[in-house]
Amino acid sequence: MPRNRRTIVVCVLLTICALITAACGQKAGVHLTSAGSSAGGGTSDALTGAGGDTGGDTGAGAASGASGGSTTGGSSTGSAGSAAATGSGTSGGSTGRSGGTSGGGTSGGGGGTASTPGNDRTGITDDTIVIGVHGPASGAGAPATSFYKYKQLYFDRIGKAINGRRVVVEFADDGYNPSQAVQACKTLVQDKHVFLLVGAAGTDQIVECAKYARSAGVPYLAEGVTEAALAGVNNYFAETMTYKAQGPLLVQYMKNVAKKTKWAMIRGNTANFEDAHTGFVNAANAAGMTKIFDDAVPKDGTNQDMQSEAQKFCKTTPNPGGPLDKSDVALYPLMSPKLFIAFAGFVAQAGCFPRYAGIGITLALNVVASAVCPSGAFQNGATFFSPYVGLDQADPEFKAATQGQSDADDIAYGIWAAEKLFAAELQAAGRDLSRQSFMQTLLTKKVFEVNTYPKVDFSNSHFGGTAVSVQRADCTKNPGAYVTEAVNKSSF
Repeated sequence: MPRNRRTIVVCVLLTICALITAACGQKAGVHLTSAGSSAGGGTSDALTGAGGDTGGDTGAGAASGASGGSTTGGSSTGSAGSAAATGSGTSGGSTGRSGGTSGGGTSGGGGGTASTPGNDRTGITDDTIVIGVHGPASGAGAPATSFYKYKQLYFDRIGKAINGRRVVVEFADDGYNPSQAVQACKTLVQDKHVFLLVGAAGTDQIVECAKYARSAGVPYLAEGVTEAALAGVNNYFAETMTYKAQGPLLVQYMKNVAKKTKWAMIRGNTANFEDAHTGFVNAANAAGMTKIFDDAVPKDGTNQDMQSEAQKFCKTTPNPGGPLDKSDVALYPLMSPKLFIAFAGFVAQAGCFPRYAGIGITLALNVVASAVCPSGAFQNGATFFSPYVGLDQADPEFKAATQGQSDADDIAYGIWAAEKLFAAELQAAGRDLSRQSFMQTLLTKKVFEVNTYPKVDFSNSHFGGTAVSVQRADCTKNPGAYVTEAVNKSSF
């Protein structure tokens, strides 16, 4: 071969080698620090976007840009062009496919904005942000069709108000079951290519999806549930007070507002309720309250289980053989609506009527009050903490948006109230939005305030809730509903 041709070939080969090295032959460990992890990848540092090494075509970050360049196996949509690929196979390099392919190759986010290492823009286009919500539309004993009908209401109302983008909400029913919840979250991340995940309710479901979201490098927003299982999950941000934090507040309420000196607690037997239990018991002991009853029931118990528990509770008195009257006892139920509705009915049948007082969102829903009130179980009162007020004091803008829609219940309002907070958080992250910048914004700005939720403060930890509203069962309403007793309380 002539020398000139040989020189040209060598130069071409060197150029090709350089390109290959840039695309898939980086230094050891570089692929572990790329933007986000694959949807099924290993653990991920939520703020740096360091994902687990999944290899093959599910490379960490799989930053294909939204759609630019050539495609393999699908048409290109959008025009952002490809970012520097950090994976290999079909999801790296110049493949687009409108959000990437297989497992983690989703950083194209539906085909609009390219991703670079540490800058994961999955679910972001020039004019949209796609978020995923999972919740118990079934399985909790309180059917919640509002998740489907009203999931988009607030964001449609505000349009492209979030730095020129509108929010599109994808919803998946988790069946109030942890394994189903993980599958729902995987579907939202891997198939719907959402920017972030939201857990609507259910402690065990939120814990498992938060851990999955960490492995996928996805921000995860939810109500505050257990602290013990989620303290090290840095992509999880609790928008309400945790159950453990609400325990001392509930003791204050029982003693100072309900005027009770005796307490009882019945909880589902999941490990994720243990720090809530311990926090409440310690606070009750410190306040000098007297324990009457403290027990755990099967988390997925049957009506027969709850009937047996009701009989056990009603027969328990400080003096064995005494009356069934429990009007002087404040009872804290921590369980699903399905179990609570059954338990309260059986307690009423037994002829003992405690003063119910509890925490969380699901027992403060009107579908629960309407199911329990006819039994007379609430005759000595029932109040539950909630991050938002009842429909009687709902955001006037919500009332205007749902005027004439009789099925706009308090679940619909809870969705509206939470999404107003999410909108403020997304807005604060600015136009140049990525998963990493969004999470960093929460920790940098720290405090978020809207008129539908108590102040959220991430100054000290990822558990940002600061206060509760109190909802009281009003059984004079037909068939029963909750009304607002107090708003944004941090002490009683």
